[in-house]
Amino acid sequence: MSRPAVSVVIPVYNRADLVGDAVASILAQRFENFELVVVDDGSTDESVKVVEAFGDPRVRIVRHARNKGIPDARNTGLDAAQGELIAWLDSDDIARPGRLEAQAAFLRNNPDIALVGSCAGKINQAGRRKRGVRMPPLAPADVSAWLLFRSAFQQSSVMGRAEVLKAYPYQRSFDVCEDLDVFVRLSRTHALANLPQVLVDRRVHPGQTVCQRQNRIRECKSGLYAGLLEEVGMQFDAEDLRRHTLLGKTKLKGVVAPPDFLQWCDGWLRTMRERNAESRYVACEGMTLATAWFWLLACRVAIPTIGRSAAVRAYFRSPLARGLTGAAGQRWLARGAPILLGIRR
Repeated sequence: MSRPAVSVVIPVYNRADLVGDAVASILAQRFENFELVVVDDGSTDESVKVVEAFGDPRVRIVRHARNKGIPDARNTGLDAAQGELIAWLDSDDIARPGRLEAQAAFLRNNPDIALVGSCAGKINQAGRRKRGVRMPPLAPADVSAWLLFRSAFQQSSVMGRAEVLKAYPYQRSFDVCEDLDVFVRLSRTHALANLPQVLVDRRVHPGQTVCQRQNRIRECKSGLYAGLLEEVGMQFDAEDLRRHTLLGKTKLKGVVAPPDFLQWCDGWLRTMRERNAESRYVACEGMTLATAWFWLLACRVAIPTIGRSAAVRAYFRSPLARGLTGAAGQRWLARGAPILLGIRR
């Protein structure tokens, strides 16, 4: 058989109730030159039988005799993938029909890009779409800066060049946040991007790792960010690191900001711009956009503490806010506006 253009890898562990939707979404793709590698990480439920029931020759199942954890499962998928490109999909998420087609075309037309993700919609446990779209940074310079605060990608949305991804295996020490670690390492030597299209839907449910292992996630992120902040040239103590990790939490949901949080954020983010201008760890334009965006999030989370009017005044008084109206901010918002407004879903 000829080499497939794309290998889609789905790691699964005890998701018999959900993995069928993930597999079906790949088999329904408009793009046809692919193989689907399902890595069963020692499931004790009916996950393998659910996948086998499709009876599709494009599907291969690779099994672990016991549960080894997500880094090993992902590495098994990398080793088994035979395609020129590798796309990931988590077993509880689904891909929209044009996903593989759009990303394969983008990588073909942009040989300088090693990996591309996309915007992501949301579905509930039953598979019905929910309101809200995750709009990531798009340009490589913006992606690199975003990674100083949180992941710039939805793991289920990424597709990359096989020869590159196979050279960056997942590390066992990252039993969570394994994807963030790989994205950071990739960004040091390769250009990464996102498409301004919703190509996947992530399922929101209580069994997600992000819901089950919050403390371990914070621990891994703090260790990762400590090294990155040092490379930028930042000086910090344990409380600064805790707050920086908090700042990057998606939407800062459920967070109660301490009274001095905004003051700290304003000074911290301005200092990040200054130190980055000296170290050139990431492009200054990307850092300007990232710090502007996370300043906006900080002001929003401060509303319950200081009130809406005070938060709005604080936002506009800081020079950080102007980053969203600069060249990088205007490009990002112009490309993302149709997605955020629901014009193109």
